[in-house]
Amino acid sequence: MSYGNRGRGRGGAHGQYNNRANFNQQNVDDFVVANAIPMEILGWNGATAEECISFISRKCRIVVFNHSVDNATGILKGYVKTNKDANELLNWSGVKFAGQSLKFSKSSSVDSLSNQMGTATPGASNNTIDVITQFLKTRYQPQTKMLNLATVKQDPGLVAQGFFAKLSTSSKFFPALMKVAKDLKLDVDSVDLSGNELSDLSTISSMAYTFPSLKNLSLANNNFGKIKVFEAWKHKLNFVRELIISGNPLVNITNPQDILNVKLELMKTFPRLIVLNGEVLRNERALLANLKFSFDSPTSMFFQDDEIQNLATNFVSNYIKLWDSNRADLMILYQNESQFSMQVDTAHPHVILNSSYSNGDFGNYIPNSRNLCRVSTAKLRMSRLAVGQEQIFKAFSQLPKTRHDLINKPHQYSMESYRVPQLNGFMISLHGSFEEIAPPDNTDAVNSQPLGPRRYNTHNKNKKVALEARSFDRNMIVIPGPNGSMIVASDLLSIRPYTEPDAWTAVQPNPNTNPHTPVPGSSPAPAPPNQPSAADLPPDVKAKLNPIQQDLLVKIVLETKLNLQYGYMLCEQSNWDYQQCIINFKNSAASLPPDAYA
Repeated sequence: MSYGNRGRGRGGAHGQYNNRANFNQQNVDDFVVANAIPMEILGWNGATAEECISFISRKCRIVVFNHSVDNATGILKGYVKTNKDANELLNWSGVKFAGQSLKFSKSSSVDSLSNQMGTATPGASNNTIDVITQFLKTRYQPQTKMLNLATVKQDPGLVAQGFFAKLSTSSKFFPALMKVAKDLKLDVDSVDLSGNELSDLSTISSMAYTFPSLKNLSLANNNFGKIKVFEAWKHKLNFVRELIISGNPLVNITNPQDILNVKLELMKTFPRLIVLNGEVLRNERALLANLKFSFDSPTSMFFQDDEIQNLATNFVSNYIKLWDSNRADLMILYQNESQFSMQVDTAHPHVILNSSYSNGDFGNYIPNSRNLCRVSTAKLRMSRLAVGQEQIFKAFSQLPKTRHDLINKPHQYSMESYRVPQLNGFMISLHGSFEEIAPPDNTDAVNSQPLGPRRYNTHNKNKKVALEARSFDRNMIVIPGPNGSMIVASDLLSIRPYTEPDAWTAVQPNPNTNPHTPVPGSSPAPAPPNQPSAADLPPDVKAKLNPIQQDLLVKIVLETKLNLQYGYMLCEQSNWDYQQCIINFKNSAASLPPDAYA
């Protein structure tokens, strides 16, 4: 009898385990659906939708599930499990199926939300946009530039629409909300996200791209338990001045060292953070002074003198023209000792999310990338350094053909050029973007590399990599050659995801804008102190200088942080020329004694 009971006990336990397994599997299924990436497929009409999905599974080794056909547009829609699968599928655009070329693209977050809500009918996306637009209008306060997104899941209108009825729609609501807010071009300084049951940033991470200049943020009364969750916004929300995280498990700590660690990590994530939960963390005036750019406003071009400007601009314009048309003609600029290397920077912090540019596949560049953070062995590093004309031309031919719009759109490029006295030459730093217009002439390096974990699968061979826009940084050292010619001694090319040229675009401040709009209920920002002027100079100094020189001295002292004595010496030795002052200061800053600074 005891054995029978024991057997029944095991059977009962086994039944419980089955129920638990079913419960866990349901959670897994819900998670997969909630985080699936929506895709759209064009060019499939030569066969049935089922045959197309089966073909993608066999050829691309990527599973597309929950597929359907939009009868209004004829687009085949479906989902893939991860963003990695989505980016890999994008690279298969152009693959032949039933006599036609398939084209893959990601669906918008709004379309995804509409599909998940079961409203994948003509006009459903527009209906979703209308509902979210109306919600945003009721929550946006244009006078204070405040967007109130507190307790969104309790909003009667959104609940009635069924946005939070299930996990798959709830997780996609905030991304769709941010997409609509970006399209509306809302001018937002402050966002209140309190009381939204958030435990991480997965659903609201896109806010960093919708409101990159956000100044005040409230995340109060959520479920943030670890400081690491904020790493998703590192290098993205660089203008946040005030943050509220009260009412989260994260702040329920008593150890002084742990409290200090939380503050330090948040200051690393948000470099301009001043106020945390009403507490002032650091001196705002000193912080802004350290972050201030050395010049009045960003400038896209900077040259040491007029001669260098003429040499550098003529050289670059001719070089880029040949780079786009015939790279073989550039070999006259390289000698046996010349060096060229290329590296891919996929972790660039200022990536612009743009539906036109996925920036997901650097397959044409990775095989030759000499990124020293990724390539660790000395042998591999040396093999990716091209020395001499033969190796350099081979490296050039393994890069996609390009088009730079330098002549028609020079404002989209930035260039600096300085003399290199030791070599009797000059250095050029060029930054901008280009369009890939054709694959490389030489694809041996790409096809010889194993792509992904399936390194023995033949379908990876001759894989077509999508052509798109990229951004770049290029640094060249140019020295004089025989008979007035020029030689490129060193050439370093960095390829990165596409970004807008905001870094060197001058922005005129709005005099009606208050940069310190606080979150309601928080402490107001202290008024910045008055900046010193020429009237504050000592009388004996003012007696020696005319008004223009007085203004220049004050400007140099403020920008370089030098004391008055050394600032006066710098201006005098630079013949009271502002540009020369900046150049001389940069050249001698490392050798100045500590007492040279105020």
